[in-house]
Amino acid sequence: MGGPFDASESTISPMIESHRRLRTQRAALERRGWLGRPLLCFPLLICMRWRERRALAKLVAIVPSTAEDARCKLIYVMANMIADRSTGQREDVATVMKTLRSHKHSLTRFLRK
Repeated sequence: MGGPFDASESTISPMIESHRRLRTQRAALERRGWLGRPLLCFPLLICMRWRERRALAKLVAIVPSTAEDARCKLIYVMANMIADRSTGQREDVATVMKTLRSHKHSLTRFLRK
């Protein structure tokens, strides 16, 4: 059995992995990129941030097909909001709530555990 995001034939799992990979690459560039070549790293950092935001926007907008996908999406989006330490965009939160509405009962049972 795999980790929490290893659902077979899932549409959400690859999107989560893509965003996670982009976020990790951007964080690594921010940590070490400014040491020697700031003029080269700045445009790359802008591009990385744009790609990361784009991947998150796609993840927020997709409607999960199964309850397992909905659970993975909910966990990842909540963890991402906590990790960013930002209030998040209200539109994104509203969109996530709307896309998860069809799996409301299974998510409620999951969150009550």
